[in-house]
Amino acid sequence: MQLLPNVEIKQLINLIPGFKVKDKSNDYHNEIRNAVTIAHQEWLDAISFFENVVDVDLVDHAIHRVEAAKSKYVYLLKLARENGIIKEV
Repeated sequence: MQLLPNVEIKQLINLIPGFKVKDKSNDYHNEIRNAVTIAHQEWLDAISFFENVVDVDLVDHAIHRVEAAKSKYVYLLKLARENGIIKEV
């Protein structure tokens, strides 16, 4: 008796009502997409905080917050592009 390759077994299992085999690559892609979206919003929030800061003592903090958020966003965007998750514009 010859065993079916894993791919065929997964396809057969997916045909059974109530059973689904999770595709880990889709989970990973969704996590990266979500992380990019969240990082972009954090960057925009940091810019808004910087633009609205009134206390002189908070200016340095606001600058660091913008730079950190930008670095995080750029890193995640690069990671997503390298993995073909987000296309170049």
